[in-house]
Amino acid sequence: MGYWYRQPKVEIRSEEGDILHTLTTNSSGDDLFEKPAYIRVDNTTDSHRILVSDCGKKTVYMLGSELQLLKAFTRLLSGEPRGLAAVGKGQVLVADEATMKLQLLDVRTGQWRTVLGCEELQLMPYSLVYNPATRCLCVGGNGDEVRMYTLSK
Repeated sequence: MGYWYRQPKVEIRSEEGDILHTLTTNSSGDDLFEKPAYIRVDNTTDSHRILVSDCGKKTVYMLGSELQLLKAFTRLLSGEPRGLAAVGKGQVLVADEATMKLQLLDVRTGQWRTVLGCEELQLMPYSLVYNPATRCLCVGGNGDEVRMYTLSK
């Protein structure tokens, strides 16, 4: 994955480095991605899905296991989606760097809501890591800061 290529793309590779699947364009043949930033596998449901944040198009994409485009979630008033963390069945936390918020996306309904704002975070969220066993969420800032939170049920 990267946007430093002429045409941004997402690839699935074998352990040996062979390209198994590549996604670059949508069904119309237009570039799908502008600046893909983070990728995460969502294994909280029976069908493993791949989530990609694109800060250029302000979109989170949900892809199938062979990189078929399943859904695109765009929030027009949103800033720049960065880090992703699958936190429950169909629920994905998205670090929104520009608005300094953590947004919760329900991929079943396409609804967004703010879970932590800039007052609570006190950093510009960039990356996310979630441990479902401890319900611990680590939020990395666009600098040298990491904050830890315990998510309620």
